[in-house]
Amino acid sequence: MLTSEIRTCEKKYSKVFRAGGIFLISLGLLYPLFSQHMWFNIIVKIREAINTGDSGHLILASAAINALYAIQSTFFFMGTMLVIFHSELKCWLKPFDIFLASLIIIIFLHWSNSLIFEMPWEPVSTILALVIMLFIFERLFGETNSFIQVFVVSVQVFFAFHWLNIMPIFSSYRFGQSDIPYSVKIAGIYLHAGTVMNFAGFAFFLPFIISAFITATLFISNSRNIRIMRENYEKESEIRNMRAKALENSVYQEVKSLVHDLKTPLVTIRGLNSLLLSSNGQGKLEEYSERIENSVTKMSDMISSFLYEYSRQKLKVVELITYIRAQLPLEDEKINFVITIDEELPDIYVNKIRIARAVINIFENAIIVPYGHPYKLINVEVKTAERGINIIVKDNGIGIRESDLLRIWEIGYSTNNTSGLGLPFAKRIIEDNEGAIDVQSQVDIGTTVTIFLPSVDSYEQSDI
Repeated sequence: MLTSEIRTCEKKYSKVFRAGGIFLISLGLLYPLFSQHMWFNIIVKIREAINTGDSGHLILASAAINALYAIQSTFFFMGTMLVIFHSELKCWLKPFDIFLASLIIIIFLHWSNSLIFEMPWEPVSTILALVIMLFIFERLFGETNSFIQVFVVSVQVFFAFHWLNIMPIFSSYRFGQSDIPYSVKIAGIYLHAGTVMNFAGFAFFLPFIISAFITATLFISNSRNIRIMRENYEKESEIRNMRAKALENSVYQEVKSLVHDLKTPLVTIRGLNSLLLSSNGQGKLEEYSERIENSVTKMSDMISSFLYEYSRQKLKVVELITYIRAQLPLEDEKINFVITIDEELPDIYVNKIRIARAVINIFENAIIVPYGHPYKLINVEVKTAERGINIIVKDNGIGIRESDLLRIWEIGYSTNNTSGLGLPFAKRIIEDNEGAIDVQSQVDIGTTVTIFLPSVDSYEQSDI
């Protein structure tokens, strides 16, 4: 079920990314319609440079040209990558085939765009930038899985390579052959600024291409560091859980062995006590023997409930609450302990001793929690619930921060410098008895613990 939901979610996001890729390609194809006035302004700057003899206008015009080329190339590149990597092509094609297909598709988009809109484009610088960017993409996206980071690097790479188009020194290598870059170089030669144009081209190309590689390296390094930190955190969590489980298991086994050993002297005490009773002792002897017998019976029941933890019995709620209350001698006059029990509560079906121990742990937490009032109020309500009962324990203590609420069930975690075993122990016992426990808390207001225990009727209905 969970796997199918994850696959559905992945398909949904793949459709969104594919739609985004198609949108970017569409922007690239329609880009000439949005940038016509910008190209016109570039031509104006070239004329100003010739008329004024100022080569600075040529450098500004070159920066604008390269920015326009870089934006369109980035649209085509990012759109194509989004479509390919979020379609079935990624599964069918090998890495080199993806590389080749991406290169052909992007070149075709530039070529078709230049034919339809008569948009100037530079094949040599564009193809070189694409090859470099595809190599960077393989490493960068493989490590980071982030198209945003790829976008940042691709803008720098395309912008850097298009500066080669305005350098007269590279004209013989077919750089800058379209009308406007060629006009810039002719104007530069006319103004005797060919050396300036070459220097400006290198001055922008080298920093941007170096920046692109440094940025990609930093992104990859950061992604690896985050992955290592996440793996270390997961390993630490696993180790903590393993230690907690090992501690819990060892303590539980030791206690269980100890309790099992206690059965032997109890049997001996009961046997000797029965001999005393059968001898018709006089006076206080008979009374004491009966009290010993009752205590041994009660202790034996407790041990049996621990040893046979999954055994359950029909129990009246009042009997359970009375038993729990007897285990809590409250001698602090500043603690106001109020118990309200609804009438006609259904009988419950639980392990009496273990459930009592779990509920006592909850009460003890309410007793020891610090409070900022003149007195501590612990209000216990026992109410009928659907298919069982609810035991609601409210206190006016300092409360628990929201960030700590999820951790209170971890073994060893405590907000009051206790052992951190009480709540996990209580939760396990309650859930073993088909119950549930919920904790709600507000800082400086108090904590409310709701314990649900199933009724006898709910068990009978589930058996049917």
